[in-house]
Amino acid sequence: MDAPKRETALTYTHNPRPIGSPVSFTLKGDRLTVDSGRKVHEVRLDAVEAVRISYEPGRFGQKAFRTTVRMVDGKTFRFSSLSWKSLVEAEQLNDGYRAFVRGLCEAISRAAPKARFLAGRPFLFWAANAALAGLCLLAMAMLIWRALQNNAMSLALVGALFAGICVWQLEPIIRLNRPRPFQAGALPQELLPPVA
Repeated sequence: MDAPKRETALTYTHNPRPIGSPVSFTLKGDRLTVDSGRKVHEVRLDAVEAVRISYEPGRFGQKAFRTTVRMVDGKTFRFSSLSWKSLVEAEQLNDGYRAFVRGLCEAISRAAPKARFLAGRPFLFWAANAALAGLCLLAMAMLIWRALQNNAMSLALVGALFAGICVWQLEPIIRLNRPRPFQAGALPQELLPPVA
């Protein structure tokens, strides 16, 4: 006679703020335990309404990804691929985050078949960001053009430098956070940290 299969728990721990205690998530079956150090909440995955995965810019040179889970009662919880060690130091938890998001999405799809899986930011927020980025770049282009007309080369160079920094920082936010649905078994790879 075969021994019954023991269900293994999947865990993920990160520190969401530079000052504060870490938050631990333990996924076992159709339950998720969230331990913030002060409180422990048990979440029934059949009560999940939506899961959203997005790109969140970190410090220069660091990419951070965030998963937000919304329940049918409107409560939300979130976790990130970035864990703060101090005010100036953060660690990227790429492999752990990737594995936990995959396991969590699969568990939610089994427990709550009507749950929605969304990539990127909400449409209105994304559209406002895209429009603002476009206006900023247009303003920088006009500044550069006017500076060149007036032979103010140093101002044109400073404008070009600022435009380049804006494109470097804003382009991935707009491109990666384009709102779209996804399937729990086919997570958008561009919204997950790279495999180490």
